[in-house]
Amino acid sequence: MYRIAHILAYFLNGIGKWPEYIDWYLASCKANSTIDFFIFTDDHSLEKWEDTQNIHIVYMTFDEVVGRIHDRVGQVKITKPYKLCDMRPVFWKIFGEWIEGYDFWAFGDCDLILGNLRKVFTDDFLDQYDRFQVLGNLQIIRNTKEVNEQYLLPRPEWSRNGDFTWEKVCSTEENLAFDEWNGMPMLARENGKRVFWTRENFVNIYQPEKGYKKMIDNTVQHNTLFQYWKWENGGIFHINKLTGKKKEYLYIHFSNRKLKTIPYKGQNNIYISANSEIKDHIRWQDSCCGKDFFVVYSRKIKEYIRWHLAHPHGKDKSEE
Repeated sequence: MYRIAHILAYFLNGIGKWPEYIDWYLASCKANSTIDFFIFTDDHSLEKWEDTQNIHIVYMTFDEVVGRIHDRVGQVKITKPYKLCDMRPVFWKIFGEWIEGYDFWAFGDCDLILGNLRKVFTDDFLDQYDRFQVLGNLQIIRNTKEVNEQYLLPRPEWSRNGDFTWEKVCSTEENLAFDEWNGMPMLARENGKRVFWTRENFVNIYQPEKGYKKMIDNTVQHNTLFQYWKWENGGIFHINKLTGKKKEYLYIHFSNRKLKTIPYKGQNNIYISANSEIKDHIRWQDSCCGKDFFVVYSRKIKEYIRWHLAHPHGKDKSEE
């Protein structure tokens, strides 16, 4: 079995805070017992997880991380922890001594609950690609010099992202999201590298600022009037309350959504309601998406009608 090391760099720097459900994130890390999770942080509130076999908490200050970046990567304009998202493609360089000997390394967010990662990332599947996933929530990279240094690749002349380069990332304090989409994943893809590109195997919940109070998913087409999610024995599942249909996913990402949660006491099963609550049981009213469900589908219908009015003869050649 290939060895995988996952890196999370999360620094509060005196003003930040962990998600309310951080213990459930860590419980889902623990459940992925064949993957090692390295958490780099300046906060000691996770001490109770220090003895977990596959969770390794490394304490350092944000200034120490910035020093590592300048020493190992070069001059980067970085004054706030959020800029570390742009640094994710070079975590192998910043935290290199911790991932030596691993076949693959990964990075991701902690505002999520992981499912059974090995169920997707089997050795046979890992053999097919060098980079997996395209969002910053979770990515896995083959731990070789050639693949790790792909962040230095040039943009092809025909690229629509021609100015989105590593040099640009280093020149601004703003987080440009170089770790996802048109950043590193697209850069590798444009250069013909092996990238597994999908949005279909995870659940990404709408943020409240999009106008939704319920937990409506914006990545897969399973939004139902009555629905909930369940973390069960290390797997994350979407469940249709009406039909009982159950589908497993790689992870569920809450995208900064606040959740009411029950304390972690070693449970192996929890429910995540449409009302943004982590619970030990689910009721019908907890699964109802109500108004938000109809808002989602009315928008989809409008988009469908608008597209067909603009394309009366089907797709343009440029869209094929």
